[in-house]
Amino acid sequence: MSASLDPRRQSDLYWKEMEELKAASICIRLCRNQLGFRVKVIDLIKAVASSGGIAGWVVWRDAPFLWSGLIAGAQLLDALKGAFPFARDYKAAGDLTVALELIFIDAQYEWERVYTSKIGNDAIMAARRKIQKLRLEAERRHFPEGFEPPARFLLMAAKDAGTDLTTLYSEANSDV
Repeated sequence: MSASLDPRRQSDLYWKEMEELKAASICIRLCRNQLGFRVKVIDLIKAVASSGGIAGWVVWRDAPFLWSGLIAGAQLLDALKGAFPFARDYKAAGDLTVALELIFIDAQYEWERVYTSKIGNDAIMAARRKIQKLRLEAERRHFPEGFEPPARFLLMAAKDAGTDLTTLYSEANSDV
């Protein structure tokens, strides 16, 4: 049977699109968490340098240049925090995670209509195209220059997405 005559082709393609969307959401969440760790490390260094510099200055007044340098360094880190690429990417990744999850919620709603055959192939193709366009728009809005996640996150996300969807739709997935 040719692919164009396969009655399940469009529903299979829609399912694959949902898997890719879920994997993208998981992947960007993993990136956000890693970037968040870096942001927290900078915040910790800032806090320790600033507070430690002031405390050291009070206790050991013999090296005022050292303590004032620590405080100035902490202030510089604070001023430059937004300029660090990972700080900017952290915010963008958090926003993209939410955007992708919202798209996925809509895709799940459509999946129920696809699975129960309440819509035809043309409507399934249109729904799939809508998901693809919304995902691309969200990615471009939050990462206009693009973003390349680490390969290990891509692999983990693909595996987790398949597991999540299989668990969520175990009955539905056995037919697709």
